[in-house]
Amino acid sequence: MTVKKTLSLKRPMHSAPKPASTGDAAAEPSSAAPAAAGATIADRFKLDTGAQAKPAGVGVGTKVAVIAGLIALAVVGILAYTLYGHWEFLKGA
Repeated sequence: MTVKKTLSLKRPMHSAPKPASTGDAAAEPSSAAPAAAGATIADRFKLDTGAQAKPAGVGVGTKVAVIAGLIALAVVGILAYTLYGHWEFLKGA
């Protein structure tokens, strides 16, 4: 997966901010950026999945992880059985 970064962005043309009236309490704050500036930033970093994307399925890494997990589970079982055997032996002492 690659990051597609567009380099050609055009700055929106801003009009001069309107002066707020002195008696209006609900006057809008003047801002230098338009409301859609967040969308422009989000469009710059789109993920390109690529044409050679593999179909979803079980890969080699998944098989190796499952086998390693089963081996680890077997080792934990053997250790638990050994510790229980030692505990049974030392319980009477």
